[in-house]
Amino acid sequence: MLEDARQQITSLPRPVQNWMLWLNVVFLTGLLFVSNHEGVRWVIAAYVVCFPVAVPFYIYTRDIAMSGVPHILFWTPLLIYLPVKAAEDPNFSLLSLYGVWTVLLLLSIAISVAFDVRAVLKHFSFNA
Repeated sequence: MLEDARQQITSLPRPVQNWMLWLNVVFLTGLLFVSNHEGVRWVIAAYVVCFPVAVPFYIYTRDIAMSGVPHILFWTPLLIYLPVKAAEDPNFSLLSLYGVWTVLLLLSIAISVAFDVRAVLKHFSFNA
């Protein structure tokens, strides 16, 4: 099973693999801010929980694209939570390192979730 998933990932186009690497980098960069920003703890939790939750989706479908379902479930709420948290923080600045990271993360999540929704719709349209 893991070998099959690895093969599917390595057969993805290089830009998709680069995007997956970018997501890991942008999420894990949040560890720099985890001690000072409560919202980052939720970001890291959402990032970590996606992996074990993705396994049943992959086992059931054998389609690596369906491992994006947990992104939809756990990352989408961050698109609301993080801006609200930033608006409540009187010290938040878009020009700070944390502010830039927050914007990059939100953009990355929005793009990723859009791709994941598309992949889920494509999976069900082909398997209907």
